[in-house]
Amino acid sequence: MINKIKLLSKLGWYKMTQKYANSSQDYDKASGDYDTFFSDKMGRHSIQLLNKLDIKPGQDVLELACGTGFITNEIAKRLEGSGSITTVDQSQGMLEVAKAKLSSYSTLKLNMQQNDMMRFLGQTPDCHFNTVVCGWAICYTNPVQFMREVNRVLKPNGQVGIIETRIDSEELLMTAFEKVLSNDPSYLRRYINIKLPSNSDVLKRWFLKGDLNTTDLWEGEQPIPCVTSEDALEWILRSGAAAGFLDVIDRTREQEMLGKIKEELDRTLLEEKKLRLSHTYVAGVASKEIS
Repeated sequence: MINKIKLLSKLGWYKMTQKYANSSQDYDKASGDYDTFFSDKMGRHSIQLLNKLDIKPGQDVLELACGTGFITNEIAKRLEGSGSITTVDQSQGMLEVAKAKLSSYSTLKLNMQQNDMMRFLGQTPDCHFNTVVCGWAICYTNPVQFMREVNRVLKPNGQVGIIETRIDSEELLMTAFEKVLSNDPSYLRRYINIKLPSNSDVLKRWFLKGDLNTTDLWEGEQPIPCVTSEDALEWILRSGAAAGFLDVIDRTREQEMLGKIKEELDRTLLEEKKLRLSHTYVAGVASKEIS
């Protein structure tokens, strides 16, 4: 109980002093493996989102938090060489991979920049894009403020597509992470400010508060095959799933803490005979109504 009180006290202090974790460094490290791990497992769900959007040649499309350009490349295919794509990402490592992936689309207007997506939206004129897409990153913002800004930059009848990790995703790993922190709060150095939705109703409320009309909502779960604790740790480190969470701890003790998490996973494996790991998500499409 004393350690949990210490942990909550530390979290409160870091939040009050705005010592927030930054996910960029973790995404930089994961950029070389991201497609092999995350896109390989979750990419088809991102494509499902795009299939529900009416992306046509000639449109101006904004993708926020483009990562390695997996979604961007699919958008480019749908534009068939006509129109523009603007992408924004905080991670320079991710952007470099994305730029290489998009280099063959010579007839598309491409604007790819390293920036905070809320800062970028704030600098964008009203009614500028036909479509806005954000995959796996709205959690790093104030979602309601994000939706209001998206509404503002969308053209009349514009559309927005969102896919985001659900709060119960990788629950096995998060439980181990939280237990290690509770046992030793001295690992903590920053506060993580991530707002993951618990279900699709949360996403619908975000759309509503942004004055956007929801046209489709769904949820899903993707099992992640892990036989050993090493498999589970490799997934979170190389897929980017741990981005931001690792930055809350003392970086000089990262390997030490990962070792403690491995011990917790091994205990679970011993008790339950298998590791149940899955990535859950919510997704939705909304439109800007003409007033």
